[in-house]
Amino acid sequence: MISKLLSQVRAQARHSAGTAGIGVFAGLALCVGLAFWTGAAWYLLVALASPMHACLILGAIYTGAALIGFAIVAVRADKPSPPPEPEKRPEATMDNLVSAFMTGLNAGARTRS
Repeated sequence: MISKLLSQVRAQARHSAGTAGIGVFAGLALCVGLAFWTGAAWYLLVALASPMHACLILGAIYTGAALIGFAIVAVRADKPSPPPEPEKRPEATMDNLVSAFMTGLNAGARTRS
């Protein structure tokens, strides 16, 4: 019983570690790609305008994207999650008690065989 639980935990941990590794690689690849796109935009803007204008334009684009991202995060954080509904417990009757006892006995008998 415990070995099955441990194997499930190990499998879940292995899956989570793999997902995290892929996420880290994707983030690094995105940063490198963004650096190349920034370089390409810089060369294009310097060819069309002065280096000062290129800095202003790229800075404004990145600042605007960051502010939009922060605004989205702020809006998402303001929405409260609904509280969980309380569990409705079954009424404690003798029939329920006997049924639970028999279920336990049957489960125990199944694990022995």
